[in-house]
Amino acid sequence: MDSGRQLTNVLSFLKFILFGANDASLPLPTCNQHVPLDKFKENLSKIITHPNITAHHPKIFLVTPPPLDEIRVTKLDLAWGHPAATRQAKISASYSEAVRQVAAEHPGTTTLVDLWKGIMDTAVAKTPGFDPNGESLGDPMSGQQGYLEHLLTDGLHLSGESYRIFYDLVKPLIGSEWAGFPEEDRVGYILPDWRTAPWLDD
Repeated sequence: MDSGRQLTNVLSFLKFILFGANDASLPLPTCNQHVPLDKFKENLSKIITHPNITAHHPKIFLVTPPPLDEIRVTKLDLAWGHPAATRQAKISASYSEAVRQVAAEHPGTTTLVDLWKGIMDTAVAKTPGFDPNGESLGDPMSGQQGYLEHLLTDGLHLSGESYRIFYDLVKPLIGSEWAGFPEEDRVGYILPDWRTAPWLDD
């Protein structure tokens, strides 16, 4: 097998599917990203069962979209000229729940990575005095952003700390050959370790 085909096989082995943050946007005249929840679930199922995907026998990771800091998003959306917030925390959370449901409907085919829970658990743990049994951080009904404002740069996109949370969730699931362990331990890894890459000799 030539190296090009080997590389293709390696890259095809792991599939990360992280959709939902934009699909969960509200159907406003100024925002056309909305995908109805039932259609969103249907699309996810079609992706993970499509013959072009299953032909590679990949390890599929379904990743929930992260939480939403609706308090922050609302301020920015209004400043950008939208008539209202383009997203709502509870609706975004329902798309994360849909990902959990799709993963549960395809046991053995997919692995769930609950990014929503990972980020929210961190935010709650770093927000002194916050009661997690009530409304979520970032929801206007709670009135608190708490530490969530440090984890979502604009209320929607991940900060560096959130990417670290994402990495820490994924690392135990993918095997040592993909997780930055010494090169000799990375069975099936095609590209050289970055520390031994040819460009270092220039």
